[in-house]
Amino acid sequence: MTSVVLTWMKNRPFLWFILPGFILYSIFSIYPIFSAIQISLTKWDGIGAKTFVGFDNYVELFSNPELSKQLTNALLNSGTIFLLNAIVVLPLQIILAYLLYSQIKGHRFFQAMIFSPQFISTPVIVFMGALIFDGNIGVFNKLLELIGLGEYTRPWMGLPELGIYIIWILIAWSGIGVGMVFFLGAMKMISNEVMEASVLDGASYWRRFWSIILPQIKTTIFNMLILTYIFAMTTFDFSFMLGGVSGGINRSVDVMSLFFYRIAFGDNSAVGGTTNVNAMGMGTTIACVMFAIVFVVALFQVLTTYRRSED
Repeated sequence: MTSVVLTWMKNRPFLWFILPGFILYSIFSIYPIFSAIQISLTKWDGIGAKTFVGFDNYVELFSNPELSKQLTNALLNSGTIFLLNAIVVLPLQIILAYLLYSQIKGHRFFQAMIFSPQFISTPVIVFMGALIFDGNIGVFNKLLELIGLGEYTRPWMGLPELGIYIIWILIAWSGIGVGMVFFLGAMKMISNEVMEASVLDGASYWRRFWSIILPQIKTTIFNMLILTYIFAMTTFDFSFMLGGVSGGINRSVDVMSLFFYRIAFGDNSAVGGTTNVNAMGMGTTIACVMFAIVFVVALFQVLTTYRRSED
């Protein structure tokens, strides 16, 4: 049997190049997924013995009033970040990329400035956000007072109804340059002959944007939309730093990853059910639900991309 396998692999030498990567990927990616699914079917506090409970953790997650309320709130907040990124940030990234692609005056400077927040760590970005939106020393309130709109000053970071929007603003500012660079790279792959022909045909600046640039980079737009969704469902650090493990006042900045962290590792306060003695089992259950939410969309992306390549 062994000789048959070796002969089969000898006739396919490329498998020897794939094998090391496949083994590492299986150990560090595939195995943890199946291990998490197995843990989610047990009652476990992370230290003692595991007790198999079947799908009880999933039933409790969706039927326990407090857990389901926190899950819904976190999911809505993550969905809000995704929608705002998709509706506001993504189009802005495309427009900025087009301006840089057109080599407007000072385009290299602007490219560096827009991308520069990537070199700043998240804690510093959150601190800078506090300096801007703080109710007492914030620059934003000072600016409102300066232009005669002092009656609209607010303790912006203390208003629960605005919490997730403050998080989104900080995320958008820190990450807008990344997507812009992806779109800029896609635009630079468009044939120069096509752009030169459109200029000779008299197409205006924005006409070229709508009729040539956007159709040519639609695959990149689609992929960035999927990545934006995955990022929104897995973001953690901004909410944790601004709202702590509880997710802020009334859990106003809670997101899916923070909800998982709170149940698995963080808050030991009573939330009902068996969560206090089942932290790791319930936390892993939440992780599996998050994985399913992301996996369905990622699978859709793969199938759609494959069909386009087949066409």
